[in-house]
Amino acid sequence: MPHTTVSEQCVQLPQLLKEVTNLKHRILTETEKEIAKLDLTNTSEAALYSILNVLNYVIMRREKLHSLQSNLAQAGLSSLGRIEPHVMTNIDSVLEILSRVVSCESYPVSENQVCIDYEGGYRQLKKRAERLFGSPPKGRSEYIMVTIPTEAASQPELIESFLKAGMNNARINCAHDDAETWLAMIEHIRSKSTQLGCDCRILMDLAGHKIRTGDIIASKHKQEKHKSKDTQKPPRVLMGDWIILSKSLPDSSEPFNQFAIAGDVLVTCTYADVIDLVNCEETVWFDDGKIGTIIKQKNDQALLLQVTHVGPKGARLKTQKGINFPQTALNLPSLSHKDCSDLEFVSQHADMVGLSFAECAEDVLYLQNKLIELGRIDLPILAKIETADAVQNLPDILIKSLAENIDIGVMIARGDLAVELGSVRMAETQDEILRLCESAHVPVIWATQVLESLAKQGTISRPEISDAAMSQRAECVMLNKGPYITDAVNILSEVLQKMEAHQFKSHTHFRALKW
Repeated sequence: MPHTTVSEQCVQLPQLLKEVTNLKHRILTETEKEIAKLDLTNTSEAALYSILNVLNYVIMRREKLHSLQSNLAQAGLSSLGRIEPHVMTNIDSVLEILSRVVSCESYPVSENQVCIDYEGGYRQLKKRAERLFGSPPKGRSEYIMVTIPTEAASQPELIESFLKAGMNNARINCAHDDAETWLAMIEHIRSKSTQLGCDCRILMDLAGHKIRTGDIIASKHKQEKHKSKDTQKPPRVLMGDWIILSKSLPDSSEPFNQFAIAGDVLVTCTYADVIDLVNCEETVWFDDGKIGTIIKQKNDQALLLQVTHVGPKGARLKTQKGINFPQTALNLPSLSHKDCSDLEFVSQHADMVGLSFAECAEDVLYLQNKLIELGRIDLPILAKIETADAVQNLPDILIKSLAENIDIGVMIARGDLAVELGSVRMAETQDEILRLCESAHVPVIWATQVLESLAKQGTISRPEISDAAMSQRAECVMLNKGPYITDAVNILSEVLQKMEAHQFKSHTHFRALKW
């Protein structure tokens, strides 16, 4: 079989030295241009190092480097595949080795060059993770966050069970419940964590402009067609069914006949104006993508949707479930009136604030200004990445937040994001987000549907275990509500602990195997 000999590889080294040198020059030149656009007058030294590194990384990743990486690997050198936390230091290390082999001289590095090294990058990431999520967990590096259910407000023993199972952070979703309920939850979290001698930070998640289903009624035809012992349950929609999405419940005696085709189910939504913004043939998704539809007709008050994606047995269309419009530019303000009202409570009681549907750096900066007005400039902000625009703008979000010395974290909200991008793109996108944030030394929360069937039904699937193992690459893993959430925390903690012997971020560890 043909192969490259050692001598042939040595012949290639001068060319590799030239290619990597040119790559470094391009990165530094473009980074200098980007830095000139930023106001770094008050930026801390630590944030400046992170900004430079993430810019180096973003600029490098604009190029197709497969061939160069392959040639570097064949020569036994770093292929730049795990370069995220220390881009320029890694490149300089490769150049130093190549220079010594090719010319027997050390590679000259400019005295003015500012970059962070391998240990410094991960030290900065760990420091920021502790700033957000608290003291490092015992027995593992990753934090576990749990969404607190409403019943925990009156059942403090639930909080205690979560903490004993391994919860390190508690999430309160401001889209649900009220200030009285939140306060009861917070008091139980503070009290139980003190009793157990553990640190438990509280994230309060602003609801944002999450558009949800409101009233739902089924037509007589639908009711008769699916009459059974569960008629009191929400209507089940099937492939090809017709859904009317209406601004409000019509006064008409025949609300299902306002279009040329009779509707099977009528549903209102929490943001009626969206009806005016969408167009025919655009898609609308319900309940984290469980039900997919396409807009077929439209009038001043409603849309006629046809179900195009749903499971073989259909799915129940429930109230207070999310609605996504991935092809529609909604142009909503970053904070709703409810968010601004809730923020006063959040600023007094939370350890972190979650910004739902953060789509650009200006959204984060706007929230920061609101916190300054409330006297809480120190409150960390978690930018929830839920849309295609947010993914595209994430480098700018990270860079400008760091420039303003904001304690920033990122949540990969995989439910809404998968609906926006499509499930096929999610695998590569979540990897890209993890790597980008690692290059900025910014902590990440891996969220949505982690061990969901275990938390909600008490049963676990093999793919869920694989997903939980993958989550180990983030600094924090979030579990949603469910009657079996304590079991889910226990299992997740065990999976994370076992994975630490095999993986750290994008680095594979070779522990000794008993083969």
